[in-house]
Amino acid sequence: MIERKTDGKTTNTDTLWVEMPRLAVLPVEDDAEPFLIMALLPAMAEGRDIYVEGAVSKKLLSNLCEFRDIWHSWNPGMFKKIEFGSSQILAHSTTAGREGAVAAFSGGVDSTFTVWRHKSSTAGQGARLFRYCIFVHGFDIPLWKEEEFRLIFTHCEQTLKTLDLVLYLVRTNCRTVFTQNWEIWHGAAVAACLQLFKGVCDVGLIASTYDSRQLTFPWGSNPITDPLLTTDGFDIIHDGIAFPRIKKITALKEWQAGYNGLRVCFSGIEEGIIKEGNCGKCPRCVITLLRIHFAGLPIPESFPGPPSAKDILGLRPSGFYAHFWRILLKEALFTRQRFSLILAIAWISFSSYLASILKRTLQAAGIWEPSFN
Repeated sequence: MIERKTDGKTTNTDTLWVEMPRLAVLPVEDDAEPFLIMALLPAMAEGRDIYVEGAVSKKLLSNLCEFRDIWHSWNPGMFKKIEFGSSQILAHSTTAGREGAVAAFSGGVDSTFTVWRHKSSTAGQGARLFRYCIFVHGFDIPLWKEEEFRLIFTHCEQTLKTLDLVLYLVRTNCRTVFTQNWEIWHGAAVAACLQLFKGVCDVGLIASTYDSRQLTFPWGSNPITDPLLTTDGFDIIHDGIAFPRIKKITALKEWQAGYNGLRVCFSGIEEGIIKEGNCGKCPRCVITLLRIHFAGLPIPESFPGPPSAKDILGLRPSGFYAHFWRILLKEALFTRQRFSLILAIAWISFSSYLASILKRTLQAAGIWEPSFN
């Protein structure tokens, strides 16, 4: 139960829930750590202190102090320096046979690479024993899009079967309870769902979005704050940061099912259209396809075909993708792509940069608030 209080009086009550598969060892009943992790950034955005009627470990409370201070320093106007505490201290207990990793999987380049890197042991001494992959309904795909989610879940399920991995369904209403900007909040939400598996695993893996040479801050999942969502006996690891997106895609060529099954597009779902593959025309698709083209790799079977300069020029500038386009422009110049393609990428990169400046200006002036979706 999430109770929002103003002047000591409850002004709003919500029920936050997470539905997970039945496992041999569930978290103890009074363990409130996943829910505190989910609630912290939204509470900071609302400027509300948190008091948890439940158990939280000393390690997480300590880590979240640093987590809070970092996000406050990045954007003090958006994230207030709130206080938080719990009614109980959660004692760490070691469960026999509790080892291995659980990772979030959606079929995209980053999560697919993380699975392949550890499952194929190309991570060397850093390889983790994979036990579970989860796909969360309620994150990128709204809960009411049940048929669309089932189609994509089945697609990802078949991909992971080729590595003898089972994909587990997790559902949550967190994005209807908290309306925090998903760009900023998604890392904590993923970590919270991974924490629900600490009864059977000791590591949760969050696939990196950016590589170490192209980091951007603030961004919801990053190598600085993700590890601070670690609790007693369960580590959160920001995985794959040393690998640029082109290297990830190139490595996936060795896993044909993963490569040909890449799923990066949600435009059909947003438009209410159920599709078997990627649309090939939205920014997610075009950016991925351009990287595949730059690496000289064949187009995965889940895409309709390569993008053209006309496809790029037809995209709407968006501040969300501004950083991605700047990176892609550098990659296009480095790999000496044809002039028309470079020109088109330069145009969308500059237009998206202007859109991002306008977005930040309107937010700072309080004229525009980011929509939930």
